This record gives sequence, structure tokens and C-alpha cells, in this order.
Amino acid sequence: MPKQTTGQPVRSAERMLDVMEMFSFERPALSVSEISAGLSLATSTVRRLLNALEKHGFVRYNAQIGKFAPHYQVVRLAAVAVQGNDLITAGSVPLDELRERTGEATQLTILADGDIVFVDRRESQSVIKIFSPVGYRSPAWDGRASGKVLLAWLPDDKIAAMLPVSADWPSGGPNASGSPEEFMRRLAVVREQGYAVNDEETEQDVWAVAAPVRDHTGKVIAAINVPVLKTRAAQEGRATELIDAVLTAADTVSRALGFYGERTP
Repeated sequence: MPKQTTGQPVRSAERMLDVMEMFSFERPALSVSEISAGLSLATSTVRRLLNALEKHGFVRYNAQIGKFAPHYQVVRLAAVAVQGNDLITAGSVPLDELRERTGEATQLTILADGDIVFVDRRESQSVIKIFSPVGYRSPAWDGRASGKVLLAWLPDDKIAAMLPVSADWPSGGPNASGSPEEFMRRLAVVREQGYAVNDEETEQDVWAVAAPVRDHTGKVIAAINVPVLKTRAAQEGRATELIDAVLTAADTVSRALGFYGERTP
């Protein structure tokens, strides 16, 4: 009996996944040529992959702009992923309660391939809102409070591998860390105090606090954060109130996931 080869079907499946990963919030629709250039694939190959994805409802073609975009099957699978995710389930009520307690946006993030990914959120009750949409990604080292929390308890060598070199260290807000060395010192402060603050590190007039969510082993697997305008955080006692509220919410989620160690100071 001849041996069946599986290499080509697996390679085609990998390329389909590569195509889907090309779409982002910054580039929600892409042409064949854009995908072809981004993946260094022949346009004929990209067309064949897109035709298969379109047939099964994962992308759709917009003739007016000549581009493809993710379609309903992606939304369906995202809903399945959320429903079956213990972290998101455990965080649902605490995020609601945190938003009610503070009146501010509340967000749940995880670390993936050196980026923080926003996996759940609740909108602020304020007129001026600060938040990132579900699915948004950002480098974990850009100064966001949640990024610092997600990195702070990793081994130093793993953190260093994710950071840009000093020469390429980007500028951010007025209080951004100016180098990898300064960023690492700020992570040490996060570990010591048990939470992270973004005080205009990413952009001017933005303040945020984040606290770690731990699993049953004590490993930090997520962060809960609240972003606000700095003027609101500067009101008397407000920053302390927000820090305590976020720590309480993160502790509640951690306990729901089986962590019963001492609450972060």
C-alpha cells in the first residue's frame, strides 16, 4: 500500500493561517498583492488560499475596494474561544464590578509572543473614554501598566530577549523609560509593590494601573488594568482608590482560578 504524504496539505494549512494573521486592527482589509508581498508568496498561491478561505466563510471579498477582510466564521470561532476560556469566564463578573466601583474602563490582557493582547474589557461610564478594543495588540515593553505586570515576574533573560536594543528604544510619553536598563529597573519596582502604574509613559495625559492575575500555581497569566485621564487620577485620593480596586479585582480572578496565596501587597 503506497505511503500517503501529508506535507503539502499541512503546508497549505500553515499558509492559510499565515494569511489570516496578516489582518489586524491597523489593516483590517488587504488586497491579494498586499498579502503576497507580506508573505513573499506568489499572487496565484495567495488567490488560491483566499478562494478556499472565502468558500468556508473565513474571509469575504469587497469588490468596491478590491480587498479581502475576515468574515463571520472568524467571529463564530472567537465566540467559542471566549465561552470556553476559564480566564475570561473568571474575569467577567470582577470586570463588571470593577467598572461599577470605579466608573472607568476595565480591561483584561494576556502576554502572547512579546505583545500584550486585550482579551476582554468594559467601557467607561465617563464621557471621555480611554480603552483598547478586544484583540488589540501592543508591545509589552511600551510602558503600559498591563505590559509591565505581564513582564515583571518573568526571568530577566526572557524579558531581555523581548526588548529592543538601546539604539532602537522608542520614545513614548513624557515619562517614558529611556532605555532597556531603565525599563528593567521599573519592572523591579512593579515586583516590589505588586502592581504597575503607567504615568504618562505611553502618551501624555494618560494614567493607568494594572495588577497581576495568577493561576493555581501562582504564575502570572494575565493583568487587569484601568486606564484614565491623568487629571482624573490626580484628584485627591483617586489614585489610591483605583489601585486598591484593581488589586481587589485581580485577587478575585486569581482565587477563581485556584490561587490562594497571599494577596499582592
